[in-house]
Amino acid sequence: MSTYFQLLLLAALAWLGFVLFTEGGDQSRLDEPDKSKVLLLYFGVLLDGGAIAAVLAVWIVPIIGESVGNFFFNPGGGEYRPDDHATAAALRARGDPEGAIALYEKILEDDPSDAAAVVGIARIYAGDLDNTARAAATLARALERDWTPRQSSMLANQLADIYLLKDSPRLARDVIAQVARVMPGTKFAENAQQRVREIDHAIQTGTRAPAYEEPESGRPG
Repeated sequence: MSTYFQLLLLAALAWLGFVLFTEGGDQSRLDEPDKSKVLLLYFGVLLDGGAIAAVLAVWIVPIIGESVGNFFFNPGGGEYRPDDHATAAALRARGDPEGAIALYEKILEDDPSDAAAVVGIARIYAGDLDNTARAAATLARALERDWTPRQSSMLANQLADIYLLKDSPRLARDVIAQVARVMPGTKFAENAQQRVREIDHAIQTGTRAPAYEEPESGRPG
């Protein structure tokens, strides 16, 4: 639907609301007003206001947002495209986990080295679709590929989190211990050793080990 038609529809709805409101005022000022007609006119104003709000939310606000985005982030022209990860997160937040997974899979088709997309898929399976087995399989399969040390550590820690959700702390420990073994002398090995100790303590005390805390430097990758 063209922007011109959207604005025309918004103007028509605004005019309709004005007419209904004016007619309702005229009717209410009569010596013997028809109360049912007045109520009906004002109810029409409310419905019209709802329609206007819907048009603004669905059509107009996104147009304004895109214009503002282009002005600040793409002043040189060309099509402004939001970050696909942000779009996938928005789909998940709106209750469309399958749509978010499909977008993450598209991201991986374009860039197989995007470990954050793998994590995004696994989190949706575990958190939204209540399918921790599928989440664990997604991460375990991904770990069979070559990644940077940072990515491997992040994927392994996410897999350990899934095992902890499945009440399988020993499997979580094995995954993290593997990180410590294959990355000796690195900060990832140090972090893994610390987490192994936390998991061992949780096993001994019958508690749950804390979840993995992602680095604050941005999206893992």
